[in-house]
Amino acid sequence: MINSRLKADLIHSSQYGRNPLCTVSSYQQLSPDNGVSRIAGSLENKKIRNYAVQCMQECGLQISIDSFGNIFGRKEGLFKNIGSVMFGSHLDSVINGGQFDGALGVFTAIDAIRRLNKESFSNKRPLEIVIFTGEEGSAFGTTLLGSSAFTGYLPAEEVLQMKNKEGKTFKETMQEIGYYGIEKKDLGDIAYFIELHIEQGPILYQEKIPIGIVESITGLLWMYITITGEPNHAGTTPMNLRKDALLAASSIIQFLNKEAKKIGDNKGSSTVATVGKLDISPNGINIIPGKVKIGVDIRDKKEDNIHLLKEKMLEKIKQLIEDLKLNIEYDIAISIPPQPLSAEVMESIKVSAEKLGYKYKFINSGATHDAQNMARITKTGMIFLPSINGISHSPLEWTDWEDIEKGAQVLTETLKILAGK
Repeated sequence: MINSRLKADLIHSSQYGRNPLCTVSSYQQLSPDNGVSRIAGSLENKKIRNYAVQCMQECGLQISIDSFGNIFGRKEGLFKNIGSVMFGSHLDSVINGGQFDGALGVFTAIDAIRRLNKESFSNKRPLEIVIFTGEEGSAFGTTLLGSSAFTGYLPAEEVLQMKNKEGKTFKETMQEIGYYGIEKKDLGDIAYFIELHIEQGPILYQEKIPIGIVESITGLLWMYITITGEPNHAGTTPMNLRKDALLAASSIIQFLNKEAKKIGDNKGSSTVATVGKLDISPNGINIIPGKVKIGVDIRDKKEDNIHLLKEKMLEKIKQLIEDLKLNIEYDIAISIPPQPLSAEVMESIKVSAEKLGYKYKFINSGATHDAQNMARITKTGMIFLPSINGISHSPLEWTDWEDIEKGAQVLTETLKILAGK
């Protein structure tokens, strides 16, 4: 049976970002029309942050905040001159998403501290919970913002000056919600990092395995393509005289789908490509589309395959410019290489799962996570829990309470191993 306080935290926090406001405690209560929307810097994001900070303070953790809105809750260790074990996740969400993506990793981290306190566990290394800002990219168009700035992967000033749809900078939004801080962490002080997360895929659920031990995290490329044609009357413009921007966009979308499948089949890889964003102008039923902007997401566990598909797409764009006489521009917003995780941390998770008698599986992540950035600077591991039907980034995302309890126990045991070294 799941720890009652952990379940209460996850139910209570499920209300933040729902409209109409409500809490959800079971899979049967989920509605496709009422997911959570907690984009970074929003009022809803502020509320769940406040609740998490309150929970950390109740555990006796020392709270600090850096200039990127990342929140830290620290429990000092017996020795001050050895690196800490950092663990946590994020609290922002996609638009109309699920209640466990990110938040599960934060509240299981807090509950792990409660369990260790209850056991009077003496940690040699400092233990430090982290809540990263803007992991999803819903607000500022770039994913993994807080951890990218924290680890130096993105320049600090560049992140602080990024703007959301309202034209407010990242710095301004953090100031408005009261989470613009002054803390500066010594990255060399972090010995290990662990993130617990829902799988966001079907493998663990289909195979009825409660614990996933992540071996590597996929690479990611985000590209925005702007196609400029000529808006004109839908009834009076002959087909051979049109400069239809949407026609070119549809050609790119079909090409990406076809080539991603081809690369995946030919190379036996995990290549996927998605166009999930489409802005059409003027967007009228009787007007030929004059301008279209599409957002392209390419992922693979092999970096060479990502670049191969990108180059094929650029060749396609050149062809369309010549054939359709359109202007096509592109901008690469994100390019994150695949990231293997630490064998030492994986072994610690494995030992913990075996000690508790839980089945586990080594698995790769098809989604990006803050752990991807942390793995650049320290030994990093991830624990995955099953997602029912493999669904996430959706109001119908769910993980069973029994699996959540198993994950919390494995996380706690893993912290004991790493913090005891």
